[in-house]
Amino acid sequence: MKVAVIGGGIAGAELIRVAAPCPLEFTLIEPKKQIEMQALYPEYLGGVARLQDLAAPLKPFCERVGARHIQERALRLEGSTVVCERSEVDFDYAVIATGAAQNYFGIRGVENTFSINTLEETKRARRFVEDNYPERIMIMGSGLTGVEAASILAESLDASIYVIEARERVLPQFSAQTSELVERALSKRGVNILTSTQVAEVKKDCIMFTDDTCLDCDMAIWTAGVKPSQFIQDLDLPKKNGWLLVDPYLNLKSNLFAIGDCAWVEIDGRLATKTGLEAERQAKYLARHLSHLIKGRALERYSVRASTDSQVALISLGSDCAVGVVGKTCIGVPTRLIYSLKSWIDKSFIKRFK
Repeated sequence: MKVAVIGGGIAGAELIRVAAPCPLEFTLIEPKKQIEMQALYPEYLGGVARLQDLAAPLKPFCERVGARHIQERALRLEGSTVVCERSEVDFDYAVIATGAAQNYFGIRGVENTFSINTLEETKRARRFVEDNYPERIMIMGSGLTGVEAASILAESLDASIYVIEARERVLPQFSAQTSELVERALSKRGVNILTSTQVAEVKKDCIMFTDDTCLDCDMAIWTAGVKPSQFIQDLDLPKKNGWLLVDPYLNLKSNLFAIGDCAWVEIDGRLATKTGLEAERQAKYLARHLSHLIKGRALERYSVRASTDSQVALISLGSDCAVGVVGKTCIGVPTRLIYSLKSWIDKSFIKRFK
């Protein structure tokens, strides 16, 4: 039985790794030559993590588990065939795990910003930091990536760091208690926090806001949101808010599944977060699900662990502080304990594929 997996990020690669013992013929369609750990990008930007900690080559991994790697971009689905840039892949089942793309919300001047949404973009940002020693850095967006990048840069550079958030508080997707705790930690590091502040335009040497004020800067980093990739946008499949809408079995229709950031996973009123934790859990679930399918066993519904109304996260705020979040409870620990645990978890994930 042929299974095409479109996307070799956390969800796609982990699915193949876990399901490899099954008698399934996997083909991974991923234009990159490696799997990358996005959670470690802020650490690399700040000079803490090494490149070898962030990525693992896909070709030897696929060879080891008996899968095939097509290093091409998937263009579209035609029946039970994935049409790629130079080839076509037939399948009995297909799993879409393409992740998400950076969303710039139509802001003018985004070409003047750096992104840490991919490893190549993060490497470019790191080179700029090393070559130019920026003194005023603006980070637009205060989700997990934004606050972690601000903390690490504030710790590693002699620079003024600003976090700019359009909503009323940082980490707006988390509880107010978590936001308050993180804001205090950022302030202790000297990070300047601007909330309820909307960017109108990014220029080479300043940020223009919608109230006609501006701030000079040497470097602008965009971390403010994601959107479905063009591949997802072009698919004629059930969607919600642009994301692929799956049922409680992560099924789109008949022989198509979607997992990870590209999927809208809402089960029993709980909407899954677009995080590495959920991507990994969905991958493991679908690996079991496919095994049950080919054996004719009864299927179990997926259970959301980290939902938008009950977050689960480890938030790194530098080498000596981190915040653990489970639902409405958050614990700030001013030691290396949680930070070291999070770093170990992220690096251990990549080691699975080496």
